[in-house]
Amino acid sequence: MFRATVCRSIAVLLATGSLVACGPEPTPTTSPTPSPVATQTPTESAQERKQRLDYEAAEKAYRTFRAEFNRVLQAGGSKSATKVMKENAGGEYLKSTEEVVQAYKGLGGKQIGDELIVYVRPAGYSPKSVIIETCEDTRKVKALDKRGKSLGPGEVLALQIEVRQLRNQWKLWSGSGRKVKSCES
Repeated sequence: MFRATVCRSIAVLLATGSLVACGPEPTPTTSPTPSPVATQTPTESAQERKQRLDYEAAEKAYRTFRAEFNRVLQAGGSKSATKVMKENAGGEYLKSTEEVVQAYKGLGGKQIGDELIVYVRPAGYSPKSVIIETCEDTRKVKALDKRGKSLGPGEVLALQIEVRQLRNQWKLWSGSGRKVKSCES
Protein backbone atom coordinates (compact mmCIF):
# COMPACT_ATOMS: atom_id res chain seq x y z
CA MET A 1 0.00 0.00 0.00
CA PHE A 2 2.86 2.40 0.85
CA ARG A 3 4.51 1.64 -2.49
CA ALA A 4 1.20 2.28 -4.26
CA THR A 5 0.99 5.68 -2.56
CA VAL A 6 4.52 6.54 -3.63
CA CYS A 7 3.80 5.27 -7.13
CA ARG A 8 0.66 7.41 -7.20
CA SER A 9 2.83 10.39 -6.23
CA ILE A 10 5.17 9.60 -9.11
CA ALA A 11 2.18 9.17 -11.43
CA VAL A 12 0.88 12.63 -10.45
CA LEU A 13 4.30 14.05 -11.24
CA LEU A 14 4.45 12.19 -14.52
CA ALA A 15 0.84 12.75 -15.58
CA THR A 16 0.28 16.19 -14.55
CA GLY A 17 -1.86 10.60 28.86
CA SER A 18 0.54 10.51 31.67
CA LEU A 19 -1.25 9.80 34.99
CA VAL A 20 -0.29 12.31 37.69
CA ALA A 21 -0.92 11.68 41.38
CA CYS A 22 -1.00 14.55 43.78
CA GLY A 23 0.77 14.48 47.10
CA PRO A 24 -0.70 15.56 50.39
CA GLU A 25 -1.88 19.11 50.84
CA PRO A 26 1.05 21.35 51.76
CA THR A 27 1.04 22.62 55.30
CA PRO A 28 0.38 26.35 55.64
CA THR A 29 3.45 28.50 55.99
CA THR A 30 3.94 31.97 57.32
CA SER A 31 5.67 32.99 54.11
CA PRO A 32 3.78 35.70 52.24
CA THR A 33 4.60 34.06 48.89
CA PRO A 34 2.75 30.91 47.85
CA SER A 35 4.79 27.73 47.74
CA PRO A 36 4.38 25.22 44.89
CA VAL A 37 2.30 22.11 45.46
CA ALA A 38 4.44 18.97 45.37
CA THR A 39 3.28 16.39 42.85
CA GLN A 40 4.34 12.84 42.34
CA THR A 41 4.47 11.11 39.01
CA PRO A 42 4.50 7.40 38.55
CA THR A 43 7.96 5.97 38.28
CA GLU A 44 8.99 4.67 34.92
CA SER A 45 10.24 1.09 34.77
CA ALA A 46 13.40 0.30 32.83
CA GLN A 47 11.28 -1.33 30.09
CA GLU A 48 8.93 1.66 29.86
CA ARG A 49 11.91 4.01 29.65
CA LYS A 50 13.49 1.92 26.85
CA GLN A 51 10.22 1.88 24.89
CA ARG A 52 9.76 5.63 25.31
CA LEU A 53 13.33 6.33 24.19
CA ASP A 54 12.99 3.94 21.22
CA TYR A 55 9.77 5.63 20.09
CA GLU A 56 11.40 9.05 20.48
CA ALA A 57 14.36 7.90 18.36
CA ALA A 58 11.99 6.47 15.72
CA GLU A 59 10.04 9.72 15.59
CA LYS A 60 13.26 11.72 15.28
CA ALA A 61 14.36 9.53 12.34
CA TYR A 62 10.94 10.02 10.71
CA ARG A 63 10.87 13.81 11.13
CA THR A 64 14.50 14.18 10.03
CA PHE A 65 13.89 12.03 6.95
CA ARG A 66 10.69 13.84 5.96
CA ALA A 67 12.34 17.27 6.32
CA GLU A 68 15.22 16.18 4.07
CA PHE A 69 12.91 14.43 1.58
CA ASN A 70 10.80 17.57 1.22
CA ARG A 71 13.90 19.79 0.97
CA VAL A 72 15.17 17.63 -1.91
CA LEU A 73 11.80 17.77 -3.71
CA GLN A 74 11.68 21.55 -3.32
CA ALA A 75 15.18 21.72 -4.83
CA GLY A 76 14.04 19.75 -7.88
CA GLY A 77 14.89 16.19 -6.90
CA SER A 78 18.15 14.29 -6.89
CA LYS A 79 19.96 11.53 -8.78
CA SER A 80 19.91 9.45 -5.58
CA ALA A 81 18.97 9.56 -1.92
CA THR A 82 21.01 12.03 0.10
CA LYS A 83 23.29 11.13 2.99
CA VAL A 84 20.65 12.32 5.49
CA MET A 85 17.98 10.21 3.79
CA LYS A 86 20.24 7.13 3.92
CA GLU A 87 21.10 7.76 7.58
CA ASN A 88 17.41 7.75 8.52
CA ALA A 89 15.86 5.17 6.19
CA GLY A 90 16.56 1.86 4.52
CA GLY A 91 14.73 -1.06 2.96
CA GLU A 92 11.58 -0.50 0.92
CA TYR A 93 10.95 2.94 2.44
CA LEU A 94 14.25 4.35 1.17
CA LYS A 95 13.89 2.62 -2.19
CA SER A 96 10.39 4.03 -2.80
CA THR A 97 11.23 7.57 -1.76
CA GLU A 98 14.47 7.49 -3.76
CA GLU A 99 12.37 6.71 -6.86
CA VAL A 100 10.33 9.85 -6.19
CA VAL A 101 13.37 12.16 -5.86
CA GLN A 102 14.85 10.62 -9.02
CA ALA A 103 11.57 11.18 -10.92
CA TYR A 104 11.52 14.84 -9.89
CA LYS A 105 15.13 15.24 -11.02
CA GLY A 106 14.58 13.42 -14.31
CA LEU A 107 11.51 15.41 -15.26
CA GLY A 108 12.69 18.79 -14.03
CA GLY A 109 9.85 19.01 -11.55
CA LYS A 110 9.85 20.47 -8.07
CA GLN A 111 7.63 20.87 -5.07
CA ILE A 112 6.47 24.07 -3.41
CA GLY A 113 4.76 24.39 -0.05
CA ASP A 114 5.29 22.62 3.24
CA GLU A 115 4.03 19.23 4.31
CA LEU A 116 2.27 19.21 7.67
CA ILE A 117 2.97 16.24 9.91
CA VAL A 118 -0.19 16.24 12.01
CA TYR A 119 0.84 13.45 14.37
CA VAL A 120 3.35 10.70 15.03
CA ARG A 121 2.32 8.13 17.61
CA PRO A 122 3.38 4.70 18.87
CA ALA A 123 1.55 1.72 17.36
CA GLY A 124 3.67 -1.39 18.01
CA TYR A 125 6.87 -2.37 19.78
CA SER A 126 9.63 -4.93 19.81
CA PRO A 127 13.21 -4.30 20.99
CA LYS A 128 14.60 -3.96 17.43
CA SER A 129 11.56 -2.57 15.62
CA VAL A 130 8.72 -0.16 16.34
CA ILE A 131 5.63 0.78 14.40
CA ILE A 132 4.60 4.41 14.31
CA GLU A 133 1.38 5.86 12.98
CA THR A 134 1.62 9.18 11.20
CA CYS A 135 -0.65 11.52 9.34
CA GLU A 136 0.81 13.70 6.60
CA ASP A 137 -1.18 16.58 5.13
CA THR A 138 0.21 17.76 1.79
CA ARG A 139 -2.83 19.74 0.62
CA LYS A 140 -0.75 22.95 0.71
CA VAL A 141 2.02 21.31 -1.31
CA LYS A 142 2.07 21.54 -5.10
CA ALA A 143 4.06 19.41 -7.48
CA LEU A 144 5.15 21.49 -10.46
CA ASP A 145 6.39 20.38 -13.86
CA LYS A 146 9.49 21.95 -15.42
CA ARG A 147 7.36 24.81 -16.79
CA GLY A 148 5.95 25.58 -13.33
CA LYS A 149 2.50 24.13 -14.08
CA SER A 150 0.78 22.46 -11.13
CA LEU A 151 0.42 18.72 -11.53
CA GLY A 152 -2.35 18.30 -9.00
CA PRO A 153 -3.32 18.85 -5.42
CA GLY A 154 -1.71 17.25 -2.40
CA GLU A 155 -3.51 14.78 -0.16
CA VAL A 156 -3.86 13.58 3.41
CA LEU A 157 -2.28 10.21 4.18
CA ALA A 158 -2.57 8.06 7.28
CA LEU A 159 0.48 5.78 7.46
CA GLN A 160 1.92 2.97 9.53
CA ILE A 161 5.69 2.85 9.28
CA GLU A 162 8.03 0.18 10.60
CA VAL A 163 11.20 1.73 12.02
CA ARG A 164 14.07 -0.69 12.63
CA GLN A 165 17.10 -0.38 14.84
CA LEU A 166 20.22 -1.25 12.88
CA ARG A 167 23.61 -0.83 14.56
CA ASN A 168 22.15 1.57 17.15
CA GLN A 169 20.55 3.71 14.43
CA TRP A 170 16.77 3.83 13.93
CA LYS A 171 15.74 3.75 10.26
CA LEU A 172 12.40 3.99 8.50
CA TRP A 173 12.10 0.60 6.84
CA SER A 174 8.70 -0.12 5.35
CA GLY A 175 5.19 1.14 5.55
CA SER A 176 1.64 1.16 4.37
CA GLY A 177 -0.88 3.92 4.14
CA ARG A 178 -4.14 5.16 2.82
CA LYS A 179 -5.66 8.40 1.66
CA VAL A 180 -8.02 9.93 4.24
CA LYS A 181 -10.23 13.01 4.34
CA SER A 182 -8.54 14.35 7.48
CA CYS A 183 -6.11 13.33 10.18
CA GLU A 184 -8.90 13.23 12.71
CA SER A 185 -10.45 10.06 11.30
